[in-house]
Amino acid sequence: MLADILHKIAAMEQEDHEYYPRPSLAGPERCIRQLVYWGLGYPKEPLPGRTLFVFDDGSWHEELTADWLRKSAYHIHSQQMKVNCGIQYGITLKGSIDGIITDPLGIDRLWEHKAINHFTFNRFERGAEFPLDYFTQIAHYLNGVQEVNPDITEAILLIKNKNTAQFLEYLLRYQADTLTLVGMINSQGESPDIDLVIVETDICEKSFKKFAEIASHISKRTLPKRPYDMDHWRCSYCPYSTTCWEGWADELQQMKAGDMLPEEIETMVRYRQELGGQKRDLESEYKDLTTNIRHAMKDAGIREGRAGEYVCQLQVRQRKESYTPASTYEQLSVRKAG
Repeated sequence: MLADILHKIAAMEQEDHEYYPRPSLAGPERCIRQLVYWGLGYPKEPLPGRTLFVFDDGSWHEELTADWLRKSAYHIHSQQMKVNCGIQYGITLKGSIDGIITDPLGIDRLWEHKAINHFTFNRFERGAEFPLDYFTQIAHYLNGVQEVNPDITEAILLIKNKNTAQFLEYLLRYQADTLTLVGMINSQGESPDIDLVIVETDICEKSFKKFAEIASHISKRTLPKRPYDMDHWRCSYCPYSTTCWEGWADELQQMKAGDMLPEEIETMVRYRQELGGQKRDLESEYKDLTTNIRHAMKDAGIREGRAGEYVCQLQVRQRKESYTPASTYEQLSVRKAG
């Protein structure tokens, strides 16, 4: 009665806001072509209601976290304070910060809160990548905050895993338009060995240049090149995806054929083919080893056992009917003991 109407209500309540430069759009990973479409007033494809629910709960997570922090020795103030983040290339940036947090020693830092999905959180926690768009937003906010208080040079980016309520904290420092990652720590107190990693120099200036390029395209009614491939997740969630890729097959056919490719492409192609050969050999060897282990375990009459630091187990699985009839098969699983 209720579960089936909530997402439909959200889908009907969508609002479209006009494009204007802002710190939340300033990151290097934000698609420039998407922002040009937005600035030109192209119609957006409506997002699914469920997606809007996911986006909408970010502010609630922020307030929940702030409530818990208020029970600590830390003091949060200046929430949603508006800051002027500068003017360059005829572009003016303004924003609203999540707040300033004062630690027990009286040191003020900018506080920015984000709530994200489990899989993205895991990528950040492993250090596989940095949230560069968030970092850039913080650099602009610190630039604006320093107009009011030049002593505030650091920020805490606190990222919440919406699925598990785990946290990941980045300590960032901004001086002379250079953003430095001072450290990071997760909810378990684990902290990778980070020694003052410079995230980006001229970080705000590069954003202003990007916004100026967007303004130029909008005034000329031209489009920049697509920075992502059609199957990239950003294109999957983009409200202009259909518009952006419409006619792509014709564009492809109009490209030249038969020309010699540049030497750099030749080098990449050669390396790709070599990797492909190695991959096939490794996959074949992996498959043979799996089969040999299974056979050896069955010959020894052992279904599950210890092999040094690993535990090996033979299991019977049921393959569901799809393109082929349902069937039973045998699977080897190997895991670290512990």
